[in-house]
Amino acid sequence: MDFFEKTNADKNSIGFTYQDYVALKHALELKPGENIGIEVYDDLHLENIEGQKTFIQVKHSINKSNITNKDIDLWKTLYNWSEAIKIIDDKDISLIFYTNKGITLESGLVQLLASDTKNIQKIIDEIKIIFQEHKNHNDDLYKYISTINAVPEGILKLLFNSISFQHGEDRIIEQIKTLLKTFAIPEDKISDVFHDISGAFFEYKYTLVKNHTKINISYDDLRNKLAVDRIIQISRNCINNFDQYYEFESAYPTNVESKISYKQLQDLDLNVDAIVKYINEMAKTDAFIQELQSIGDLTAHEEKLIYQKAFDEWQSQHLTAYMRTCYTEINEEHQNIALSLYAGLAVKCDILLENNKLPRSMATGTFLLLSDKPTIGWLQHWESIYK
Repeated sequence: MDFFEKTNADKNSIGFTYQDYVALKHALELKPGENIGIEVYDDLHLENIEGQKTFIQVKHSINKSNITNKDIDLWKTLYNWSEAIKIIDDKDISLIFYTNKGITLESGLVQLLASDTKNIQKIIDEIKIIFQEHKNHNDDLYKYISTINAVPEGILKLLFNSISFQHGEDRIIEQIKTLLKTFAIPEDKISDVFHDISGAFFEYKYTLVKNHTKINISYDDLRNKLAVDRIIQISRNCINNFDQYYEFESAYPTNVESKISYKQLQDLDLNVDAIVKYINEMAKTDAFIQELQSIGDLTAHEEKLIYQKAFDEWQSQHLTAYMRTCYTEINEEHQNIALSLYAGLAVKCDILLENNKLPRSMATGTFLLLSDKPTIGWLQHWESIYK
């Protein structure tokens, strides 16, 4: 097991953490071809298109006292980074230490490291003083201090010249919101977009962790799989144009007769050709929605809204169609009502998303997808048959 595997954190806790917000901030700054890794080499790591590497350590404490000159998180980070630099052997590196703590006002190591202009010799001298004054040689802090004190001066110079500090918990959220303004998002939509994007980011991270997959998020992943571009478009009132559905390749599902949607259409006594045509429209709609999501043109929230609108229309019309009957078996009169219900939804009912109407075949496919789950049906007693 190498050094990086040893420092890979145990992923027992998945949630809304300070580290997530730091990762999101840097993810939003990615350029095409770049990616951010979480808990791969460090808490976070980046490699830009020029090849420069950035390692980020994120330390969050419930106790928001200032970070001190003998803060164990700081010394552990310095230790980890010094080991990493030995392995990477790359002079073009950036090291960022994020903490929700404040910076101590006491002169010494922290003030020297946090300074925009580094005095390397003073930092090295300060480390020697701390090493000499630390009395307990059996604790973890001494292990880190003594190791850093013994690091060759050349590596120390690279280490300390590469370090920068970011501190304050509230500041990271404000940094993200300020960054979102650069995407030309209206001022009154910034908070909503922040919550939508952070929610999509945390959900995507959760899925990767749950599937035991290393968390590497690329620029394209962020823009497309997480639908960040679409979230931003919505904030600018950019309406989704579903006309590309007409050009989309038709889909032909297998095992058609085993599908619940197929069986529910059989209940209406439709001919086989009509049923197959409708099922193909369902398959095309499903494939089209998946394609829109994969290229970032449709968010998970928008997909959910489409189904919610369709369900609401069905629920209202199904209740109206059967409000004076109580069928528990299929007969001709029951089939006529069910067929009328289906035709009214599939042929006449419009589904709108942001005032943009779904193509007729796509609307039909949406109702059939719901009937295939099944969350809707055409007969009055459909639930007793298919659920």
